[in-house]
Amino acid sequence: MNRIRSFARIAAVISAVAALAVPCFAARGKADFTRFVVIGDSYGAGFEAGSLNEHHQVFGWPAIIAQQAGLTLCTPTSTAADNCFALPLIAYPGLPGGESVYNGAGLVTVPGSGAPRMAGFGRPYNDLAVPGYTVGATMLFTGAEPTSGLGQAILRGLGTEVDQAIALHPTFIAIWIGGNDFLGAASAGSPATLTPLATFTTQYGAMLDKLTAGAPTAGMVVGTLPNNFLSVPLTSTLPTVAITPSLAPVIVNGAPIPLFTILPDGTPGPLPAGSIVPLSALPLLQQGYGLPPQLKTVPPFSSLPHTGEPLPDAGYITPAEQAIFVQRINDYNAAIVAAAGARDIPVADITGLFNSFVGGLNFGGVALTKTFISGGIFSNDGTHLSDIGYTLFANQYIKTINTAYGTHIPAASITKFFQNNGQTFGFGAANVVVSPEAAKNMTILSITAPEPAPAPRRRAGH
Repeated sequence: MNRIRSFARIAAVISAVAALAVPCFAARGKADFTRFVVIGDSYGAGFEAGSLNEHHQVFGWPAIIAQQAGLTLCTPTSTAADNCFALPLIAYPGLPGGESVYNGAGLVTVPGSGAPRMAGFGRPYNDLAVPGYTVGATMLFTGAEPTSGLGQAILRGLGTEVDQAIALHPTFIAIWIGGNDFLGAASAGSPATLTPLATFTTQYGAMLDKLTAGAPTAGMVVGTLPNNFLSVPLTSTLPTVAITPSLAPVIVNGAPIPLFTILPDGTPGPLPAGSIVPLSALPLLQQGYGLPPQLKTVPPFSSLPHTGEPLPDAGYITPAEQAIFVQRINDYNAAIVAAAGARDIPVADITGLFNSFVGGLNFGGVALTKTFISGGIFSNDGTHLSDIGYTLFANQYIKTINTAYGTHIPAASITKFFQNNGQTFGFGAANVVVSPEAAKNMTILSITAPEPAPAPRRRAGH
């Protein structure tokens, strides 16, 4: 791939698609939350800081919407006959491993893992979102497969997300899916594994068709995807220079030290101007990759096993690659809007919500930003939202539901989190030391699953 040295192209692309117009459609069904069901991925599951656990699942956007709509959350002792919104609760410190937490000096990973607390619940959960799942995976995995990841704990072999949703005879369905169709590629630093647009379009339409056929009177809402690299800590935190354990630039002779790689012509050189080093590259940086050879004998760099070796292509995203990502996500969003419009399903502007994170938000004098760890909107893995962030997400869906269906569901307050999320507001990111365990947790961004082939199109009557 040709690598360009100017950020101008990607900046122009982002500016052009900064706010995808989301038209207002006549809403199908009605906003009856008697049997509310959610389909999605890690965001819908309430995944935070490298872990799915009960401390945060109850503050995921589905749980927030359910409670604002007047539903009660099920507890571990609830039965299938109870009238409650069921989450697949996982005991702390969660799955697939412990949560990354701030211990007063930096980020560390809580040791151990948790176990499902409602494995024997006698019906499908209302929140069926599975971390790592793509659009195609919602119609492929049942949780019985060894490759189904956390679907084993959430889907339990009872059927796919879509099939279990239909089995609950839902009166309202909220859907947010598609992030993992690009997230794995972004964290790997290459657009090579992006889901093809034709595949995404076919699978998204097939998912909605199956849901509308199986629950013809249910109200529904879907949402667009974020397309701005500046809105998420994953792709807006690390500089393209050598950093200390506290993530501050290393200064030698009054200047930072540019990271180096092997350029297309086969020679070593600094990363192309405008490149992004994602947080998922932290394990590489902690081993010395990208540090120039002249530092091999300079402490503390001399103690790193790979000082002097170029940063691999997977450790950064060039401006040319960024442009490919933005265009593909923008095309996904156009497919979502078109599919929803053809089926009278309202669309929540999650693209716009994430764009608002770039400049930060202010609530009663409390500033919230997307800054890694200290900003308050994102959790400690730099990719998934915090309890506050998920509440803002839920409110965006509530706003769309109220507009489309003429309801008056109250927005959820975030003020309670100003006391519960103490780590968020007490320190600056410059003081953070990221442990190897926490850095590893930051790379748990998606669970790789094979993509199902698009369903063949059949003519009517065949």
